[in-house]
Amino acid sequence: MTGSDRSNLHSALNTSSWHSRLTAPTWFYAFIPHKLGGGLTATLLPLFVVQVAGGSVADVGWVTSLTALAGVPASIFWGNLSDRLGRRRPFLLLGFLGFAASTLLIGLGHSVSQVLVISTLGALLSTAIAPVASALVLDDAPQDRWPESLGRFNQIGGWSFVGGLLMGTAWMALLPGRWGAAPAMRGLFLSAGGVAALSPVLTLLWLREPLTVQGRRPFHPRLIGRLTVAVIERALFYPPRLRYFVLRPAFLSEVRQHLRNALGRYYLCSLLLFLAINVGFVPFPIFLTDTLGATNAQVFFISLIKFTIDALLYVPMGRVVQRRRGIGLLIQATALRAGIFGFLAFLALVRPGPIGLVIVALVHMLSGVTWAAIAVSGTMAVAMLAPKRLEGQALGLYNAIIGTAGIAGSLAGGYLAQAFGYTASFGTATLLMSLTAAWLWQLRGAVLAGAPHPGPAQRAERRG
Repeated sequence: MTGSDRSNLHSALNTSSWHSRLTAPTWFYAFIPHKLGGGLTATLLPLFVVQVAGGSVADVGWVTSLTALAGVPASIFWGNLSDRLGRRRPFLLLGFLGFAASTLLIGLGHSVSQVLVISTLGALLSTAIAPVASALVLDDAPQDRWPESLGRFNQIGGWSFVGGLLMGTAWMALLPGRWGAAPAMRGLFLSAGGVAALSPVLTLLWLREPLTVQGRRPFHPRLIGRLTVAVIERALFYPPRLRYFVLRPAFLSEVRQHLRNALGRYYLCSLLLFLAINVGFVPFPIFLTDTLGATNAQVFFISLIKFTIDALLYVPMGRVVQRRRGIGLLIQATALRAGIFGFLAFLALVRPGPIGLVIVALVHMLSGVTWAAIAVSGTMAVAMLAPKRLEGQALGLYNAIIGTAGIAGSLAGGYLAQAFGYTASFGTATLLMSLTAAWLWQLRGAVLAGAPHPGPAQRAERRG
């Protein structure tokens, strides 16, 4: 974000009476301990499953898949229930407590089955946070301030997550030599759970129920670039931004009319895209330790690089998407991802040893760039293809489709790596990602046709 953008954002936010001196409502900062806890354990669970609970990379796939399976319907349920009852704070407290308790209990787990049950139950509760948090942001701010408010909320949470990941990297670099690997990993889970437990306390102190609750959240064109998909890059546990749109009880009847058109084809393309992402990333942390000989601290550090780049690029990428309104950026990011997975498949085949870690760290920086582009451009494409006034419902289904891809992709990635080796999982991800890029190119015209008519400057950018 440039100095001019910061100034404009600061000025816009401070013109509203709901805004605090810190350029955000105080309750935004109640999320910091929760995000710190998420960052502390961002890359820890797959390593814990294998090194402490005695599991395999296939078990990592099962844990990740069942967590996603629990999270998708739970998010829909909690979001709709919150809207129906007109209450926000109880559901936010439930989510915070569920995350903190499950994180603590995982640190005490001794088997894969225990970790699987705890993480699944934790997902059933903690997924209440995303839809309720997004609703709270919109309840608290005037509609013309929604983009700025969402952007600021994402910024606070994103950098808190990166800070937690940085502390987790330091923890895994310093303490295993003194305590041993397993006690250090358990201690990190316990510490993360303790830190996250501060969020419900701060919520009780700082957050009041909104005076008015918006049961339906309309799509606002200026939100493009502020919203992103509520999806986790499995096994890397990417922090979900905001689950802004939640599926409604009558949703399926409203969207059935356009499932066979270009939007329906884009949904299938997105399913393939996120299936590929999960197939490739589920075994990634274990690949680093098993094949390239990485320490746990090095795995954390490689993830830290990726997430930091993503946090830096999220807002600038949003501005690019708002200007261009095209699908070219998404195609380029998808093609680059295919190349990244292909390179990982090559490394898994040749087993370069420690020098491979340096190469992977550099290549993984590109993953942060591509994820920012995919996350922001994907929501833009859905909004452009959806019929007018059905954009919100279309984005709700988009989230559900991505969750489904996470379930299938996690299982497939873990199974392929366990049964056929890491080359098979990365190679499959490369193939799927390449097919996705080709399919997106075919859909390019439909997305451009659905975008608002640009002016001369934007038209020139779009042709580029």
